[in-house]
Amino acid sequence: MKHQNLRGILALISAAVAAAALMTACSAKAPVPSGKLSLSDSPLLGKFVWHDLITDDVASSRRFYGDLLGWEFEQTTHPRGGNYTLIRADGHYLGGMVLLEDTADADYSRWLPYLSVADVDAAVRATERAGGAALVGPLDLGNIGRAAAVSDPQGAVLGLLRSRVGDPDDSLAPGPGRVVWNELLAADDTGAAGFYAALAGFDVSTTPRRGGEYTVLRAQGRERAGIMARPDERVEPLWLTHFAVADVKAAARRATELGGTVLLAPGPELREGTLAVVTDPNGAILALQQR
Repeated sequence: MKHQNLRGILALISAAVAAAALMTACSAKAPVPSGKLSLSDSPLLGKFVWHDLITDDVASSRRFYGDLLGWEFEQTTHPRGGNYTLIRADGHYLGGMVLLEDTADADYSRWLPYLSVADVDAAVRATERAGGAALVGPLDLGNIGRAAAVSDPQGAVLGLLRSRVGDPDDSLAPGPGRVVWNELLAADDTGAAGFYAALAGFDVSTTPRRGGEYTVLRAQGRERAGIMARPDERVEPLWLTHFAVADVKAAARRATELGGTVLLAPGPELREGTLAVVTDPNGAILALQQR
């Protein structure tokens, strides 16, 4: 994982600015793009509130995800300059695409989630004390809030966001193409659970699953994310975003037809046949979850 590519992380923060600007416009009922975004009255601490794809080929990404997940896209410009592509699933915003240009690092394309935290500066300091690193920020977003990008103590990259206008709320039911889960593949699942409990105030519980224990992170009475030990030491720790599909086997086949790669095919040993892990044509890893 090339998480030290600062241009990629800067793109992440630029995307956070665009996402937060969209939230502000929605909350103020100002003219906004044609999608929907329902905001909470206050930040939903411990929730992953936005998801961005950092890619070196937006056009091929749009073709892949549009066909595979039925997404629609809107081209816009984020406040710090440059293009930003908003993603809609069934009319509702879930994130965006950021073009990472002229990078010497191959295969940087990745999904990056943004975690809502009470205090971005305190969360960055806590990450550094625990052995992680601040990659960019904290960055002030004015009336919108504050953001940063970090790598956790095991190297998994995520964004931190403290919104002053509320976060995308929990009113939207899971549906095809929408984000339904975020899961950390950790080198040390116990250590990761302790870190994120301290970072974002999660309540941590474990449940038995095929092959071992699974850790669930809860906040405000809701299950927000999971942690599991990485399946192989060659897998570097990362946050894996799960997108809903109606038929996981058909979706995995279609992913390969569209230029992606199936890393873990659906089978009874993998969440009872409801899950596949794939890459898009540019190398970003994602999970397809049958719902």
